[in-house]
Amino acid sequence: AGNDVIHINLGSGISTSYNSCRIAAEETPGLYAIDSGNLSTGMGLVVIAAAERIAAGMPVEQIVSEVQEFTKHVEASFVIDTLEFLHKGGRCSTLAMLGANLLKLKPCIEVHNGQMGVAKKYRGAYEKALRNYVRERLEGNDTLRTHRIMITHTPVDDGIVDMVRDEILQYQPFAEVLPTDARGTISCHCGPNTLGILYIHK
Repeated sequence: AGNDVIHINLGSGISTSYNSCRIAAEETPGLYAIDSGNLSTGMGLVVIAAAERIAAGMPVEQIVSEVQEFTKHVEASFVIDTLEFLHKGGRCSTLAMLGANLLKLKPCIEVHNGQMGVAKKYRGAYEKALRNYVRERLEGNDTLRTHRIMITHTPVDDGIVDMVRDEILQYQPFAEVLPTDARGTISCHCGPNTLGILYIHK
């Protein structure tokens, strides 16, 4: 935005780097730090919102104000096929992992106010869990902005992303359905067959 710099970072509840950005912005004229309160393409949706406003020629103060408000409307969640990788990373107990495997549970992790927590546990086959997840998130939901939705995933079997796209469009008329690859951190922590849909509320 002109000579100004807008730095959008992970939510402070997820990454301590935001605090460093905030301190730098306080000490540097023309630098603005925005706490996305999110991760992965949840943060990507915030970056796109900022870029659209920059392209429209908005004043930087208005961009920062609108994007800070925009962060409150992003919804990010994802379904994990197995707790094995969270267990290996020390983020899940052996008992929880064994119990989830025994009961064939697929946890749904949700991001709220920069914090991650389990929203629901789906039971059964992975594909069935994804279908239920998409349906419960989108069916009859009139609070959504239907211009864009992300399907973000670690490595999944052929056809899974197309299946999820078809399920999404069965419930909501999104103009853009954008598949994206989850990067190293999420892939390492959550393992293959982790998939989420990320979108914006009105």
